[in-house]
Amino acid sequence: MRPVAVGVLFTWVLLETWCTLAGADGGSIRLSETKSGYRITVFTAPTPFRAGPVDISVLVQDSLTGEPMTGVRVTVRMSKPGQLALEYPATTQAATNKLFRAAQFELPEPGRWDMQVMVEGSQGPAVIAGEVEAAESLPRWREIWPWFGWPALAIVLFGIHQILKRPGRGKAGMLLDGRARSSVATKVC
Repeated sequence: MRPVAVGVLFTWVLLETWCTLAGADGGSIRLSETKSGYRITVFTAPTPFRAGPVDISVLVQDSLTGEPMTGVRVTVRMSKPGQLALEYPATTQAATNKLFRAAQFELPEPGRWDMQVMVEGSQGPAVIAGEVEAAESLPRWREIWPWFGWPALAIVLFGIHQILKRPGRGKAGMLLDGRARSSVATKVC
């Protein structure tokens, strides 16, 4: 039963560590509006939104039926006073979930950013806009710690294995005839 428990614990640690790194096509909903016959929903990752690599995913639906719209062109524009505006196409190629369109890029600095999402499709153009607050980027060590942490986990698991396999524990402490080995010396007269 112990190997199962260790396996479950190990899997949980791995999933907890690396699943938070996968942020594409999801994250937090930042904007959601109905404009010009489209229902446009904008998701941002990472959560919390911060400077550095970001993923902005857009789901465009028909406002009447709720069906995802194909054949629309989506552009994401980020601007901030004193900075050059960043403008990127959001494409299905960049998205993991092909119902979304995603733009992945580097946000150069923290602060308050104006975000515009422009959609062009069969129902004409539509623009939604809002403000997002970007926190400071993660320190470099926080981004790469899993790569240094997994060897430490392997060493800890090896140590636990060595403790559990010590002589005198469990079946290893039985004599050949099935009697338990005693650590107390008995004097036979």
